[in-house]
Amino acid sequence: MRLSSFIFLQSFLSPPSECSPTCNCKSPRADQKIFSVSYFHYTQVSSGYPFSKNESDLLITITEMAIVPSKKTIAICHYGGEFETNEDGSMSYIGGEAYAVDLDENMQFSGFKQEIAETIDSSVDGMLVKYFLPGNNKNLITVSKDKDFHRMVNYYKESDQLEVFIMKEAPPAKTPKKKQPARRPQKKPVETDMGALVPSVDLGQSQTNVVPLNEVIDIESTNDITPIPINPFPMSTTDNESPIAAKQWENLITGVGQRFHSLAEFREALRKYSIAHGFNYVYKKNENQRVTVKCKSESCPWRIHASRLSTTQLVCIKTMRPTHTCQGGTIKPAFRATRSWVGNLIKEKVKDSPKIKPKDIANDLKRDYGIELNYSQARRAKEYAREQLLGSYKDAYNELPFFCEKIMETNPGSLATFTTKENSSFHRLFVSFHASVSGFVQGCRPLLFLDSTPLNSRYQGMLLAATAADGDDGVFPVAFAVVDEETDDNWRWFLTELKLAVAAHGHIQITFVADFQKGLRESLPEIFGGDCYHAYCLGYLAEKLNKDLKGHFSHDARRLMVEDLYAAAHATKLEGFEKCTQDIKAISPEAYNWIICSEPEHWANTFFGGLRYNHMTSNFGHVFYAWVSEANELPITQMIDELRGKMMQLIYTRRVESTQWMTRLTPSMEEKLKNEIMKAHSVQILRSHGSKFEVRFCDSIDVVDIENWDCSCKGWLLTGLPCCHAIAVLESYGRSAYDHCSRYFHVETYQLAYADSIHPVPNVERLLDIEFDDGTIVVTPPPTIRTPGRTKIRKVAPGRVGPADFLKRQLQCGKCKGLGHNKRSCKEDHEGHLQVSGLTSIDIGQNL
Repeated sequence: MRLSSFIFLQSFLSPPSECSPTCNCKSPRADQKIFSVSYFHYTQVSSGYPFSKNESDLLITITEMAIVPSKKTIAICHYGGEFETNEDGSMSYIGGEAYAVDLDENMQFSGFKQEIAETIDSSVDGMLVKYFLPGNNKNLITVSKDKDFHRMVNYYKESDQLEVFIMKEAPPAKTPKKKQPARRPQKKPVETDMGALVPSVDLGQSQTNVVPLNEVIDIESTNDITPIPINPFPMSTTDNESPIAAKQWENLITGVGQRFHSLAEFREALRKYSIAHGFNYVYKKNENQRVTVKCKSESCPWRIHASRLSTTQLVCIKTMRPTHTCQGGTIKPAFRATRSWVGNLIKEKVKDSPKIKPKDIANDLKRDYGIELNYSQARRAKEYAREQLLGSYKDAYNELPFFCEKIMETNPGSLATFTTKENSSFHRLFVSFHASVSGFVQGCRPLLFLDSTPLNSRYQGMLLAATAADGDDGVFPVAFAVVDEETDDNWRWFLTELKLAVAAHGHIQITFVADFQKGLRESLPEIFGGDCYHAYCLGYLAEKLNKDLKGHFSHDARRLMVEDLYAAAHATKLEGFEKCTQDIKAISPEAYNWIICSEPEHWANTFFGGLRYNHMTSNFGHVFYAWVSEANELPITQMIDELRGKMMQLIYTRRVESTQWMTRLTPSMEEKLKNEIMKAHSVQILRSHGSKFEVRFCDSIDVVDIENWDCSCKGWLLTGLPCCHAIAVLESYGRSAYDHCSRYFHVETYQLAYADSIHPVPNVERLLDIEFDDGTIVVTPPPTIRTPGRTKIRKVAPGRVGPADFLKRQLQCGKCKGLGHNKRSCKEDHEGHLQVSGLTSIDIGQNL
């Protein structure tokens, strides 16, 4: 370019020599414009410009362009943890701490490392930066130069953040052998600031083996030094402050010349030694022939080197600098306390106390060993210890086919079946023992309670159960199932399997007490036909009413309505039912409409056509659910076997107890009948016609039909025991009230329920390396993993039978009268009124 064209370019790009007095520009901003220059050959002479006709000069074009700030990405830097390899080969980073560092395309690798070093309070020396490629958690990529760094940034340029992992040691690499340097002198001169000496120890020898604090002891050049216990922190506090249990590890490393059977044994001793003395360390070399370790503190001289002795498997400490200049006691010693290591440490504690909480584990480890763990680390360590004691959760699912076969083989007539999904993951498992089903058919009332409870296992799930009531009103488990989640389809499958198990022992008409949701309302008549009766659980019904009325009434008003609902359900006559519903109507007409549209023929004694023997809620099997809560953390096969053992013991115990009874009726029914006999003495009898009698008791007048075992009070029908009216008539004719009790309450029938036994199932042990060439189904765990936090509690907790048990007083708003908030946080318009959803619907499928 000629000088004239250069001057033209320079003048065109130069800013004005002076800005206007009102201009405040100092530097280009994002909304200011600069010029980009493009060059191309000019082939025609323009008049007025000194360009040569024969030359190809450059024409400068100016394009306006806005300054766009470069995009920044947040680098999440993980430090201090460890990698664990999963079954599929992917790696997970466990423990440690995380820091955030700003990152952009203009940053250099050295500046990035310096930023990290300042953030984690460390040095750049020996720092390794690694990362995973997007979508690949199986291979770690090392960043060692600017080119690698910019490549990493480009991979994540479309993301707002990326994860990097900071390490302080390089992985062992093969390097060409170099000429060995001259051997160091036997003893290194003592520095002036390290002149303190370790006190001599009396080992029955002369006290001449005094070792300087920072002296390097090398067994290769010094063979006459006797290993002695060394205090690594000569200036530290008294031993009374160190954890009690960790004191046993203080002398696991004694010094140069100490031998170990393997490098693994040396590493384990080193780990415990560091915990006992409260310092962290890093590996400088960690190979299969030698290990070199130094203190994690950069300026601390503590160092140890061990290697294999030639022609042997023994490992010997060759070199050791035995003392620290750092404050080792102030460093958290959980740096190398991995999940497996802590799990092995607490294995006996978990064995003795299976219900120990992770919080208590963390407190015990801090007290005994000085190891500080958070809740998640303690929980994972407990899970590892349980797996070591009880077996793998994953392997237990693979044992299900063999386990079901053994149940049906050892207990003929039992049903144990399972299903899997398309990917072979666990779906559901049904178990019913022959002794349970036959005992229900022969000795229990045809009444089943259906309910569910969550499982607090590693893979979550729900347990569905069908329980019955024996002649003494004791819980009698009939069948149960483990499913991945509580759905309409799973309940329908459970009822289908239950029908197969019960039908094998004959046809009976069953009354079910269960929730009206989750597909049960449609599934029960579909599977069991029109012969079954579905009694809505009063607890679920009351909670549904309470939920639909939420935010409209005070606590006392809601409590009164729920109490009236219970009274309406227990009312035996139409007048009593109408009185209770009118009381609800006086409080809320909407609630009254809700009651009328909720199909009272399924829950009110006045209209219900089946026999539920005055059992109004489905949570009758609370004893069985207590067993589940004790065993639900076990692997699935062991949990099922634990429940089998509980049921086996229950049957045996009640069978033996019943042989000692000397009454005709079971103890609880005997007591109820005697109470009615006492009241019968005050009943006045008037002969009516045939087998019917008019009786008067207090202010009530009822009619008793002794031939049909019926009384207008419906007490005889609802309970299966003669009421005081019927007993008075029977005694006037010289008949025994015991002969008119339901057969299910007699001791002979009770003993039939427990006549059969549940037999033990052999231990299920299958090797993991068995090749399934015989077509055996391989079952894998369900994809659901337990999430952090508490497990969801049961909707109707065991023992809740009345409205006062679940109606708790809540915060009430003074503006809208709603519950759960106050006037300050109220979001409802002061003049607005919420409508109760579905209160005017006639179809219970929409209303409930």
